Amino acid sequence: MSTIASTFPNNRNSLLSSSVIGGLIIGMLHLIIQTWFVFSFLGKTPFISVLQYVASGAMGNAAFEGGLATALLGVLFDFLMTIVFAGVFILSADRIPLLRRYIIVGSLLYGFGVFIVMNFIVLPLSAAPPVPVSTMQIIEIAVEHILLIGLPLGILMRRES
Repeated sequence: MSTIASTFPNNRNSLLSSSVIGGLIIGMLHLIIQTWFVFSFLGKTPFISVLQYVASGAMGNAAFEGGLATALLGVLFDFLMTIVFAGVFILSADRIPLLRRYIIVGSLLYGFGVFIVMNFIVLPLSAAPPVPVSTMQIIEIAVEHILLIGLPLGILMRRES
């Protein structure tokens, strides 16, 4: 029997609220650091276009003609994804004792797993147009998922348990 307490919230409402809070935190980190700073500011791509690209996963090229409305839809999609990421992590931490014991290492691996799933499964299957990326950009995106999605979730879970 493990001496480590379960991290699972006591009921569905607390699971939902924990997922939403965690998702909003990692969503804001992702939106500000990755989407705005890296892709828009450093990449010299209009911020609205970066957000429309997120919406293009569901809408295809039509997202780029929708103006602010599809950019806001991209923000909504981004937050919905991060809330799901947080929920999956919370449920996983409850069911995998090794993850509870080594929450930070596990969260870093989880962030890398999110990168793999999003970039090699979800994105290719979406309606988003393909964008050529360099090896350096792939590494940067992987590190972003590890540090801006995985690590904050691990810190939040450690703080809650």
